[in-house]
Amino acid sequence: MVRCGRFFFALFSLFRVSLTIGLLERPLVIGLFWGLATGDVETSLCISIFFELFWLDLIPVGTYIPPHLTVATFAALSLTTFFGLDQPGRILFILFASMPLAWLGTRLEALLRERDQVNYNKLLAWVRNPESPRLPSLIVMRSVGRTFVYSGLAFYAAMLVLTYFFEFFFSLNPALFTELGVTWSYLWVAATLGGVMALRVRRAYILLVAGIILFMFFTLWARF
Repeated sequence: MVRCGRFFFALFSLFRVSLTIGLLERPLVIGLFWGLATGDVETSLCISIFFELFWLDLIPVGTYIPPHLTVATFAALSLTTFFGLDQPGRILFILFASMPLAWLGTRLEALLRERDQVNYNKLLAWVRNPESPRLPSLIVMRSVGRTFVYSGLAFYAAMLVLTYFFEFFFSLNPALFTELGVTWSYLWVAATLGGVMALRVRRAYILLVAGIILFMFFTLWARF
């Protein structure tokens, strides 16, 4: 499933800049398709909701490149399916390990954009002297193909590292990660920080902090 994820990640990564088709690169859409393909819709959507909420505040404005949500979502879904996990206490570590990939994916995207800047002079020369009518389409196809190949290879390398790491990580003490008592509610409450930050309202920040404190208080009260 990890190898299949490499192909689908490379495909969905094109929806960020190369092929803009609605919201297909969003974590919720990716989680829905992944859940339908694997048969575990509930866990896939739970993971997608976490990433959707956590980075809701970061949007592409001007030259800013937001975190690559596609790579983080695909990595978490691939590892969860590969290890057959359905408990949030164990998936928690996969979520945190996948999050840095979003920033690395952004860096890769920035490097690819810098490399595509050399085509600007080619297009200027073509506009002044359009000898070959196929030059613009060739530039676009090469850029799309390069993004597809580089994204697939980078994702495959990252998944190999994470897979071997978690095989060793989970073998240390498997029972430890099931005794944490973490539920999806805890993770979603933590992830809502991104959604509240997107409001840009100080009162909303205060209500979020107060809500988290009350939630933790009543949860601990119920347990003891």
